[in-house]
Amino acid sequence: MMDFAKIVRDNIKGLQGYSCAREEFEGTGVMLLDANENPFESGYNRYPDPYQRELKEVIGRLKGVEVSRLVLGNGSDELIDMLIRTVCTPRQDNVIVFSPGYSMYEVSARVNDVEVRRLDLDEEFMPGWDALFDRVDQYTKMIFFCTPNNPVGNVIPLERIEWVAARFGGVVVVDEAYIDFADMQSAVKLQDAYRNVVVLQTLSKAWGLAGLRVGICVADSELVTYLNKVKPPYNIGILTQRKALEVLRDESSFRREVEMIKSERERVIGILRGLPWLEVVSDSEANFVLVCCECYLELYKYLIENRVVVRVRHIPPRLSCGLRITIGTREENNLLIRKLKEYRLQRVTSYRL
Repeated sequence: MMDFAKIVRDNIKGLQGYSCAREEFEGTGVMLLDANENPFESGYNRYPDPYQRELKEVIGRLKGVEVSRLVLGNGSDELIDMLIRTVCTPRQDNVIVFSPGYSMYEVSARVNDVEVRRLDLDEEFMPGWDALFDRVDQYTKMIFFCTPNNPVGNVIPLERIEWVAARFGGVVVVDEAYIDFADMQSAVKLQDAYRNVVVLQTLSKAWGLAGLRVGICVADSELVTYLNKVKPPYNIGILTQRKALEVLRDESSFRREVEMIKSERERVIGILRGLPWLEVVSDSEANFVLVCCECYLELYKYLIENRVVVRVRHIPPRLSCGLRITIGTREENNLLIRKLKEYRLQRVTSYRL
């Protein structure tokens, strides 16, 4: 059984987190003279609910989890940083990340002066399960899994994550930012049996709220207590909470848009695989597709010149010469495909000359 008192940093265990007088009541109809706010009503003159209780209620119902297991962040990046600061002692502990993968795990760890042990994914872009625990020692506090993987788009089998959670004495962080586009079960289902599993999700991708920055952490309620000590008191603003509530209540639009993106993803992948000069077009269970070709930098610059922005993903040794392409609207995808074909035609013509 996980004992978070042995995992969480000693100074965090004893920390008296910032407290607000409004934590002591819920509801309306009270006179607010506690926070030195401007008393004249503008709709924004009051500080937001520091625990986002209404928003958490809605998210909890959608995700099937208790509010006591939720922490919301200013994007998942804030949650990654909060987890590392809560659990990892600087200049002593280490975390394990996989490459290629989401770079913010490593960035946040290094900002907090925590050692990063980076393991290369195998040829199938999966963790090397046999070698994983060779890198774990008494100071390894976290293992980060990104599934679907960014930038590859593949999914780690849930039973493999369970295998790690059962054997690891630290925190297993499962980043599911793209889960709404995938045919996979969430690692949330593992949490009843494995208290050390922490799941990160977001409203930035499938819910279309990247501009609001709302990250979701689902964790054991005891760990949530520690995270709330570290969390800034008013990290999710009033406008963000209101708009997120509005969007989350329109689940039918969300599902319709997700299905449209998934359909476009399969169409785009099919067309790209018909371009023989693209050496790799990966399968994807996210809202992007990874392509690889020797001329990737030239192609990238050509697309930029034609006002099409994609992401270079050259991460040796496992990933070389890659471009990650987000699935856009049908019109945007058609323009992308046309520019790819024009680039190839222009390149072939210049060689003949």
